[in-house]
Amino acid sequence: MTDHDPGAWDEAHNAPILSWHPESAPEQLPDHPVHLVVEPSEPGRLHGRMLYEPFDSGTLIVSLHGALNRGRFKVPRFEWRRTLNQVQCARLYLSDSTLEQSGSLEIGWYIGSAQQDLISEYAESVRAIARNGGYTRVMCVGSSAGGFGALALSRQIAGSAAVVFSPQTSIAGYLPSHKRALTAAAFKDRGSLNDIEAEFGERVNMRKLYKASADTNYVRFVQNTRDRFHFEAHYAPFALSLGVDPDTGGSTADGRISFHAERQEEGHAPPSRGRFLKHIDDAHQQFFGTNLTIIPAEALQGKDLGNR
Repeated sequence: MTDHDPGAWDEAHNAPILSWHPESAPEQLPDHPVHLVVEPSEPGRLHGRMLYEPFDSGTLIVSLHGALNRGRFKVPRFEWRRTLNQVQCARLYLSDSTLEQSGSLEIGWYIGSAQQDLISEYAESVRAIARNGGYTRVMCVGSSAGGFGALALSRQIAGSAAVVFSPQTSIAGYLPSHKRALTAAAFKDRGSLNDIEAEFGERVNMRKLYKASADTNYVRFVQNTRDRFHFEAHYAPFALSLGVDPDTGGSTADGRISFHAERQEEGHAPPSRGRFLKHIDDAHQQFFGTNLTIIPAEALQGKDLGNR
């Protein structure tokens, strides 16, 4: 283990910082909240940045964030902390280090770069933390681009479940300005995103990933029917690729992936906190056979846990 600065402190998240190089990962982690930093394995690569909140439970919830208003929020970003602190289980928040390549990049989809598969590195960290903490049930959760990341991450963690809310399922199918920004920041020496998809298809297109890889994880896909762009461009193609009618929803033949089309507010927005927690709890029951313990939001009053 290499703890580069035992006195380092994350003021924004009120936690000590523990960092290490990939070849010297700690055998044990603290029993209190800690900001974990995996140093780059070589110059020019990205850090892994995680906020870990241990809890004596068999469940670890891994939260991934969506788009970031760079004028309002800073990286690292640990999203849904206030909401997930209502759940009596361990929690791990992953920051998308892709954004660190450009001060104007708002969405990175946890891609990393052409040279670095960030989501695979995070999957390795999550598996190690689950072993370290004795967590036998892992849930990857996120909305929008965070949902894309959760789909990709869960696919690399056998037995895990992803709970995603109106995510993108193909970067090539998203808005041109965000595609151009990602290409300029993360794939500088490549051509168009179509060229990138031809080379990195299973990293940038979840339909390709789920078609090409083994079904070892579970997914609960929640789609707002009033977000027509994401319904038509991302949800419907993903459901159809797995043999499910997007309008009626339902599960794949093996029951591993279920689709839930729900009427929510108009447009593309995160789910309400109550809806977010309900689907996580329902998925935990659906895939793991038990419900989570969720405490009232009022119990967290006075705690500095961020805006969401």
